[in-house]
This record gives sequence, C-alpha cells and structure tokens, in this order.
Amino acid sequence: MMELWRIGGVGLAFALASCAPAAVAPAPMANEQPPTGFPAACRPGEVEVMLLGTYHFAGSSTDAVDTPATDILGPRRQAELEELVTRLAGWGPEQIAVEWPFSFADSTTARYRRYLAQGTVRSHDEVEQIGFRLARRLGHETVHPIDHQMPIGNDSIEALYVRRPEFKAHSDSLMAVLRADADSTAAWQRETSLIEHLRAANSDEGLQGGNSFAMFGSMLAAGEGRNRGGPQLLARWYERNIIMAHNLTRVLRPGTRRVLVLVGSGHVPSMRNVLHESPDFCPVSPLPYLR
Repeated sequence: MMELWRIGGVGLAFALASCAPAAVAPAPMANEQPPTGFPAACRPGEVEVMLLGTYHFAGSSTDAVDTPATDILGPRRQAELEELVTRLAGWGPEQIAVEWPFSFADSTTARYRRYLAQGTVRSHDEVEQIGFRLARRLGHETVHPIDHQMPIGNDSIEALYVRRPEFKAHSDSLMAVLRADADSTAAWQRETSLIEHLRAANSDEGLQGGNSFAMFGSMLAAGEGRNRGGPQLLARWYERNIIMAHNLTRVLRPGTRRVLVLVGSGHVPSMRNVLHESPDFCPVSPLPYLR
C-alpha cells in the first residue's frame, strides 16, 4: 500500500505488503470480531460505510518509495477482480465513493458512462477497475469522488530538519525500512491474489503499520520550542481526511443505508476515526468479505 506526504523537497511515505473463485459472496462468520477501531455493531439509523483500503494498481515512480505496476489487465487479475466484486456486491452498497477529487464529479460520471457503453476499461486505475466494475454489477448510475487534495507540509518541519538533523536522520531510517519492505512486498504480490493483497492491507497489521510506523513514528515528536512542524503535518493529514468524510455527506442520497468507500489504505485509520465519532455513520471493515 502506498500513501505519500510531500514536505517541500522531503517525502514521507509508507509501503506495506499486501484462490478459488467464490460462487457466492461469503457472509461474515458468526461472532467474528472486526479489526481494532471498528465498532462491534452498528446502531439503528446509522449509515454503514465500508472502508476498503487499496494500493495503486498502476504503481508509482514519483512517491518516496517506488512501487511497480500490477499486471491488472491480464486474465489472471481480471478474474480475481470479478471474484472481488462478487464478494463486495454481496454486502449490497447503495453508493460507491472513490478517491478522486470531489470537483471531478461530472468527469467521473462521464468516464463511468463510457465504461458502461464500452463494457471494458484499459486503465490500470483501481477506481475504474474496482469502483466502476462494482458499480456496474450493482446497476449504479455513477460513482462519487470525495477526495480533497491539499499540501500538508509546512515550513516549520523544513526548518526543524535544518536545525535538528537527528529528526531528519530518524525519518531517513524509517524510509530505509520501508524501502526494504517494499521490495519483499512486490515479490509477495506477484505470487498471491488481489484478494490476499487487500486482506493484508485491511488487517490490523496493515492499517496500523503505515500511519503508526511512518507518519506518527517520525512526526509526532518532531518539534522544539515553538516549532511544532511534525504535529502540524499530522493535523493537516487529519484535516484532509475530515474533509473527505465531509464530502461523503455531500454525495449521500436520502435513504442510502450502505456506502462503500474505496481509498488508499493510508486513509482508512483516520477516516474510520472520524466516521466512528459521527452519530450518523458506522465504519465497517471489508475483511469478512475478503476471507
């Protein structure tokens, strides 16, 4: 999984590892406990929001930790995607929200309609490969972009790195671990199914490893005197995710009781916290449908 925080010329990122076809969508096992941070049950009247954390299928060559592209267009991965949407469709989401900019609503609908007309898509993007495919399976008219793109770096963290090089050295040491993990993850992904990748990404270890290790591990203590550059960066990260949750309220139709949100797995912990705090929403783990 990959999420990147740009801080001027400095990058912070995390990279985390992430088959028989299912004839029907598997139901959650009785008494199965959700991952840490998800409520054990939703209250009456709350809108259930399944947070499906994913990674960039097209790979990345610009993030701090490069990731290779997944051969998502090959017959093996296409069959796995069909199995995945069969499982997710069993949950019955009435709307699907995705990590494309909120202002792209019209262009997203236009692209989705072209996809419906053509019956296939050559893009590697997970929004189209999962989001569009699932929406078509469920007969949805569109999918809903909710992302809020914003810079989260600040001059204070840059100044701190100049004055206190040990903070920069600590960040660099975390990045070295992440790059080593990225190499082993890429090899593991080549041999395993997409559902296994997503199951790993949405597990406790997957969700906590990214933010806990990379962002909070390097940024929470990054400050001195009146310089609070690290905490300010974390606050901006939460601001982005709070606005994404706000955008979800804007696209929610009256009467909708279940929404699937497809985002980079790095967004899941903070969005989960925000939605759990709201009396209107109940965050739901996808893991029972990825078993």
